[in-house]
Amino acid sequence: MTDEDELIARLEVHRDMIGWLIMELSKEGIEAKRTTGNNPKGDILIVNQNSMVNLSK
Repeated sequence: MTDEDELIARLEVHRDMIGWLIMELSKEGIEAKRTTGNNPKGDILIVNQNSMVNLSK
């Protein structure tokens, strides 16, 4: 596997994991969006911080 192939595979896993997490947050009633532009603050934007109270452990 080339360096490029490994990087692509890692990015695909990351993409899929972020998508899965956003779906799970949605199931808990937490609205979240994927950030764009290589946002230094993270990959997921929680639309309403107060909704985090709904998150169960």
